[in-house]
Amino acid sequence: MTAENWKPREIEILQLIAQGLTNSEVAARLHLSQETVRWYNKQIYEKLGVGNRTQAVQRASEQNLLKGPERSVPVKKVERSPVRYVANGDVHIAYQIIGKGPIDLLFIHGFISNLELAWEDPEYTNFFEQLGQFARVILFDKRGTGLSDRIQGAPSLEHTLADALCVLNAAGSDQTFVMGTSEGGAASVLLASTYPERVSGLILYASTPKLVKTDGEPEWADAEEVFAAGIERIQKQWGGPWALQNFAPSRAQNEVFREWWAKVLRASSSPAEASAILRVLRDIDIRPLLPQVRTRTLVIHKTHDQILNVEAGRYFASHLPNAQWLELPGADHFFFVDSAQTIAAISKFCGEKTNDASADTWIGILLYLYLPNISKKEKAVQTELNAQHARGIFFSETEATAVFDSPSRAIQCALKLGELLKNETLRISLHVGECNIIDSKPSPSIVEIARRAAEFAPQGKILLTQTLRDILAGSGVIFDLRQIHIDQQKAERVSFYTLAYSQDL
Repeated sequence: MTAENWKPREIEILQLIAQGLTNSEVAARLHLSQETVRWYNKQIYEKLGVGNRTQAVQRASEQNLLKGPERSVPVKKVERSPVRYVANGDVHIAYQIIGKGPIDLLFIHGFISNLELAWEDPEYTNFFEQLGQFARVILFDKRGTGLSDRIQGAPSLEHTLADALCVLNAAGSDQTFVMGTSEGGAASVLLASTYPERVSGLILYASTPKLVKTDGEPEWADAEEVFAAGIERIQKQWGGPWALQNFAPSRAQNEVFREWWAKVLRASSSPAEASAILRVLRDIDIRPLLPQVRTRTLVIHKTHDQILNVEAGRYFASHLPNAQWLELPGADHFFFVDSAQTIAAISKFCGEKTNDASADTWIGILLYLYLPNISKKEKAVQTELNAQHARGIFFSETEATAVFDSPSRAIQCALKLGELLKNETLRISLHVGECNIIDSKPSPSIVEIARRAAEFAPQGKILLTQTLRDILAGSGVIFDLRQIHIDQQKAERVSFYTLAYSQDL
């Protein structure tokens, strides 16, 4: 059959099939329904006398139906910048920009990424080129992975947050949407809650607020033994297409995809580094913060995700005050596999006009200090708080409170104040919670929790609440656990940690 017997739309669909696009992705690219695409596929198969996609591509190639500029699919070209580097202290972070806007979208990957080799997969490329049609997409490899500097150990949430800010500044982005996938979701939530004035909206894809159960909960998290078995498999299977049957079951038998995934893993990390990253992620728990995060959010999760249970996504959607929930069919964890519905939802979310007022609160790290007659030491305390860049400082007759956007600076400041103000009546505690965005004054309820916590601080020790402890995984801070009943009438048991010491914060 000659080319003259073919409709232009049939040739367009043939060419996209040859590029490896799924029916849903073809539908999104050509603005058709999936049912229409399936109808065209039937016509194509009949004309070629074949029964599947692979045979169709082979027969079309033999008939020269995939060649010729007159039949090329008209797709708007999306620019992809070279990989660039920005320094955060002495660590260099690799980043890249796709598209030109009109909005910015910062993308935070899961536990590894690679800004060079990832582009070898057509579905990955298609995903970001589609996003680049309506956004300026900003990607980066987290420290220790991909093209960024290798480090000793694994990055903490605070590291990722600070690196993301450096990348945004280097890209000249003052206002952005933030999308986090898989383990990148926790860092995305903290970025949106710590700097709400810079985040237009939050998108969470196949993410979780807590990866591994503690004392048997939450039910949807991994059991410790399951997690430990996964770490063991890394040691044995790294170098090959590790866990692909769970990350992308629909692509697990595709040999080209398998080779690509194994190549990305080998180039982006090592067995020891990957295990260290996952061990840090194991200890993170951001659930207590979610009700305080006011940013408009879209939560997307596939029903049968084989890596993170869909209940983790449902938890996000039910505990974030301004969240929309989108549950999609499928079992693939990778965001770029069968992604047409995901892209359409992101495009709609980012393009929605809202009447939401600007955020009036942000989530900060609270340092609470109790010392009778503190006025005699106020100048020295003020100097130290300023040196550690506290965003808000407040004094009363016996108390000082200060708010930080960095847990490490808050801890360093607490340690230095403990040395400076050696006094048997001194009590210091650290907590995390909502603060006024105008003057950074912490909410009264947050101060009260910190005040009550300080009452239990041993002499010469700094007490941290469980909420703060759970976002400090991988930070180098060492703790001693203390469990205390605060309210005997309610039999309320709350965990506190005393700060033993910190390593190179």
